[in-house]
Amino acid sequence: MNELVRQRATVSYALLLGVTLVAFWLTVGHGGAGLSESQALIWTQIIVLAFVKVRWVLMDFMELRSAPIGLRVLYELWGVAVASVLIAFAWLVT
Repeated sequence: MNELVRQRATVSYALLLGVTLVAFWLTVGHGGAGLSESQALIWTQIIVLAFVKVRWVLMDFMELRSAPIGLRVLYELWGVAVASVLIAFAWLVT
């Protein structure tokens, strides 16, 4: 049991669960969706948390951490670009 807790995948899973709970609290639990003046800020936080989660999954569970540096840089640039576009849309729409 002690070996299972020390594995990287187990720690990553626990952190992903924690980030999911924070995202849930920001949207549903906190009631921030009803505040029109701060919707863009809340959506920005959610998008950043989603980007962090996608990065953790790809790095730890799809083994991008040990991929060639070119592929890793390409993914990082893609992730930042997608997150930036979504954040821009969140600020333009609200």
